[in-house]
Amino acid sequence: MSHAMHANKLTKHYWVWPIAWYLFLGGLGGGILFVAGVLEVVYHVGHVLALGTFVGVALLGIGSFLLIFELGQPKVFLRVFLSGTAIIKYGATMLVLAMLFGFVFFLFYLPPNWNLFYYGWTWMRDLSAVAMLVLGLGIMVYTGVLLSTMKSKPFWNTPLLPVLFTVSALSTATALLGVLAGQWPTAEYAEALAQKASQFIGSPYASLEQVEEVVHMLHLADSMLVLVEVVVLLIYVLGMRAAGNVTAKAVALEWVSGSKAVFFWVGMVCLGTLLPFFLYLAGGGAAAWAAPLLVLGGGLLLRFMVVYSDRRCAIPGEERYYRRLPQGDEKFFRPWKAPY
Repeated sequence: MSHAMHANKLTKHYWVWPIAWYLFLGGLGGGILFVAGVLEVVYHVGHVLALGTFVGVALLGIGSFLLIFELGQPKVFLRVFLSGTAIIKYGATMLVLAMLFGFVFFLFYLPPNWNLFYYGWTWMRDLSAVAMLVLGLGIMVYTGVLLSTMKSKPFWNTPLLPVLFTVSALSTATALLGVLAGQWPTAEYAEALAQKASQFIGSPYASLEQVEEVVHMLHLADSMLVLVEVVVLLIYVLGMRAAGNVTAKAVALEWVSGSKAVFFWVGMVCLGTLLPFFLYLAGGGAAAWAAPLLVLGGGLLLRFMVVYSDRRCAIPGEERYYRRLPQGDEKFFRPWKAPY
């Protein structure tokens, strides 16, 4: 049995659930901050997305905890920031900065009677929105790059994986923001906030009618994103099915016609992407609640499917290296005895 096959046989999946949840929550939180940053910069609708921004920061915090847990040494996790070349260092740095700027952005939509000193610092709110946009995009891409750099796992080692994870993160983030948009501040509170906070912020909040416009915009964007996602997903899996690498082809066969086919075709393609598209077209409660929940479930299933498809193959030179290692029965391992 080759070393790579032996490693596959001994693989323990205790680490799967934290890394899969981290990839999902990190991409979702980063996508929320990205979408909220874009809408704030372009349309200035921060009050509509205040609750969503806070949820995005919270999701990044939970994802960061799971990342630390997955590393196996939570007490020395600060070593991640000391590495000069590890890609995980850049991801951890973006997570910390994104949570910081996202929380600062959220603080601008707390009750004005708290008399916070920064209400008049509109430049800080605008700077936070731009930082959320940039860092959110980086986090979404990073969740895919983290896996795609592993050459020993050919099903992951493709530039299509970061593209797929980015589109999926955008889709799930847009779906969740569509549910949370306008939930806090409430209509009455937002109106009072607009009147009281204008003296601190310098300009009144957007009109309450804009909540419906933002929700409609999010539903329209997500309906397009799920179509893009299913196209990228099919290209990714079917491309691996036709790949020259035997290991990648075997994993893709499991997705297309093997043990994971039901999860792929029914769970991800039909329920996670195509059905939400038609529900968005139908409108009403189906678009408001059912479609976002299906999109979120499909995004979570995608991460678990990818992480569980971690079949390993030997990288160039690996088998030769292990063949040259001592096996333990060589003569030089025997105790030397003096002839006298």
